[in-house]
Amino acid sequence: MPYKHLFFDLDHTLWDFHTNQIATLKDLFEKYKLNRNFKDFNEFFEIYMPINLNLWHEYQQGRIPKKDVKVGRFYQTFLKANYDDMATAIAFADDFVKNNSLQTNVIPNAFELLDYLKQKKYHLYIITNGFKEAQHTKMERSGLTPYFEKTFISEDIGVSKPHKKFFEHVVKTVNAKKSESLVIGDSLENDIKGAREFGVDHVFFNPMETAHNEKVFKEIKALKELIDWL
Repeated sequence: MPYKHLFFDLDHTLWDFHTNQIATLKDLFEKYKLNRNFKDFNEFFEIYMPINLNLWHEYQQGRIPKKDVKVGRFYQTFLKANYDDMATAIAFADDFVKNNSLQTNVIPNAFELLDYLKQKKYHLYIITNGFKEAQHTKMERSGLTPYFEKTFISEDIGVSKPHKKFFEHVVKTVNAKKSESLVIGDSLENDIKGAREFGVDHVFFNPMETAHNEKVFKEIKALKELIDWL
């Protein structure tokens, strides 16, 4: 393959955000005694998820500030249960970001793939829209940090994926050619569409085999598929 520079998304691509998030939220659900407001954790989580996804989308499009995601996702969830307490939402949000970043679950075969790629002398980088106060901790705690030469966080760059300026910045910073670059990520909007519109080859990581109509360069359902391909 012609690639020398591989740009990996972090959450849901290498770091198992879903598993880690559930573990963290369950702990906080108990800590904050939210069973007084919600029937059970499942009810809380089912209300929270679409709120969280919508706010992240708005944030990544530059339409709302970070705090509206960090705190708003929990405050809005609380409101659905008629629990109007901004102070608790702020404390809950701080605890979530801090505690979630300490979780260590990674996507299956992540280390097997990264060991292979390092052996093959690929240059590896992280590209993420996640909160900067959490992303480095996630990587360090889970053992991902040593594999990557640089971590690019949208907050530091000043623009988020899928914006063209994000991809321009990361490729230029590592002195890579587009033809030698490959983006790997789980988001059709942020990773795949962003890379495609910038003119870089890309791999859509789709473990749930979710149906879509996007034009993608390559699609995989397991990280180990990249070992045979790269």
